[in-house]
Amino acid sequence: MKKLMPTYFPEQNYHKLPYLAVRWEAVKTALQLGIFDHLLEPKNASDLAALIEGDPKNTEYLLNALTALGYLHKKDGCFCNSEQTERFLTSRGETGLAEHLLTCDQWNEPVLNGQMLNLIREGAPATRDMVSEQVWADSARKSINSIRCGRAQKIARLLSTFPDFDRWQKVLDLGAGPGLIGIAVAAAHVSLQCHLFDRPTVVNVAQDMIEEYGMEDRVKTISGDYSVDPLGEGYDAIIASYTLNFYNEAKKLALIMEKCFAALNSGGCLIIFSGGLSAEKTQPADLIVSWLSSSLMGQEFSFEENVLPQAMLSAGFASVRTKALNDQLIAPYGMAEFHVARKL
Repeated sequence: MKKLMPTYFPEQNYHKLPYLAVRWEAVKTALQLGIFDHLLEPKNASDLAALIEGDPKNTEYLLNALTALGYLHKKDGCFCNSEQTERFLTSRGETGLAEHLLTCDQWNEPVLNGQMLNLIREGAPATRDMVSEQVWADSARKSINSIRCGRAQKIARLLSTFPDFDRWQKVLDLGAGPGLIGIAVAAAHVSLQCHLFDRPTVVNVAQDMIEEYGMEDRVKTISGDYSVDPLGEGYDAIIASYTLNFYNEAKKLALIMEKCFAALNSGGCLIIFSGGLSAEKTQPADLIVSWLSSSLMGQEFSFEENVLPQAMLSAGFASVRTKALNDQLIAPYGMAEFHVARKL
């Protein structure tokens, strides 16, 4: 009997997979060379190649690819930025994400270009220093534009819908980073005071943001490590956005929850934004992939979906409400969970 061709076909285009990395490499190369900064006005490939000290022919290949992907426009042999590229992929302005994206890429470098194979075979290397003050400060500064490109405003708008928001007088932003979420929450309220808590070098970054937005009278900073240092007291709400992942060991997490509970007024709430893993740690896919590099390097920062609510209840909170968030501005790395715990 003659052999027959298969009668089953793939449900997705697997052939595209090897080229997804090439798409990012094209954009990354453009960011590294400052190509989008040079294309505020139309230029041909030869003129651009001269500016970036590149080969004219290969520069045009790259520009054609970036045009095909929608980042550039091409007319009469000249290239210029699309509107979205102009706003978000240049290195200038309050919304330029170039530096942030390149920083994210650096975190992934240890698992790329065949290195993931070595990590699977040999296991994680010695853990990188995640407690370096300079690491935290650099990360905070490079995240400024990514947070003020919608995340801070969206979180502030969400919290402003709370029934008791107008009655809040004092709020703590725990692990505040550059402080933009706390600043946005304060700006959405007529009078509340917001304290930004983070490491000493990081609050220097936050202080710059406080001054930039003219919020010195209503937003203050507290320096320290919130896992061991006092948080203060008398808060109507405590916000923790994508920060408790760095303290996901059970005993440390329990201690932090107890400290938050003690720092809140009666009726106050602890508000946590974090990604939660489900389906035996296999979902949501975007979140799993975003944590994969750090996990393979021996730094497990993820939570399973019920860990945080259970820790909140164990600390004494009377109730916990959890909601899934898929807004890409609030949850840029995949589906997020929004937990609200109330203190009686």
